[in-house]
Amino acid sequence: MRKGAVILAIALLAGAVAFYTMRSRKMDESRGLLMDSMPELTWVRKELELTDEQFAKVSNLHSAYRPKCMEMCRRVSAAHEKLGGLAIKDRKMSAELEAAIREHAVIHGECQQAMLNHLYETAAVLDEKQANRYLKTMLPYALDFTSSESENFHSR
Repeated sequence: MRKGAVILAIALLAGAVAFYTMRSRKMDESRGLLMDSMPELTWVRKELELTDEQFAKVSNLHSAYRPKCMEMCRRVSAAHEKLGGLAIKDRKMSAELEAAIREHAVIHGECQQAMLNHLYETAAVLDEKQANRYLKTMLPYALDFTSSESENFHSR
């Protein structure tokens, strides 16, 4: 009886490992496919009713910006991890934590500036109505207003 339970436990463990390994690989593949197909451009084209010429220009701008965006995301993520790790580890303000806070703010600011430049370059190839709608939709993300909206937890 005990031998059967051990075999069953090993089989279940092997199945779980295989499942999570395959899931991880599929997630990596799907991330790559999403980045290559750029579904966000489909939204822009449809919502803003872009001409073929506008869509080609927007697509080129987006493709050119993507490597910079990915690098900025990597830097922001690293700064988040560093800051979070120090905040938990130190449990008090330290010179290292203060430096990490400043570094995080600088990287976040650089990211916002790069994104704003990209949004303004993109808006420049649109007509006035399209540009206004595009910027109204996208600027809150670039400016990171999601954490400072009036309905945040401080106003409850």
